[in-house]
Amino acid sequence: MILYTPMPYEAIYAEEQGDRKLQQVNIQGVPVMVEMKEDEAEIVQVMSTNPMDFLNQELAPGKRLKLQLGSNQTDSYE
Repeated sequence: MILYTPMPYEAIYAEEQGDRKLQQVNIQGVPVMVEMKEDEAEIVQVMSTNPMDFLNQELAPGKRLKLQLGSNQTDSYE
């Protein structure tokens, strides 16, 4: 089925999303949407407008990043 609509997928199929903890962060200077899970974050979506960022395998959706608490009490990503 093809659904032609300007509404985002998340708004149409909200019940499939459940309780996801999504947060937008910058990784290597690229804005990405990640889902927070205990001590790691999983990349859900690349939010960049640069087409080359979508070819970067380090930022591919599904990639898991370990969270580390830095010395200045901010999260950093590997």
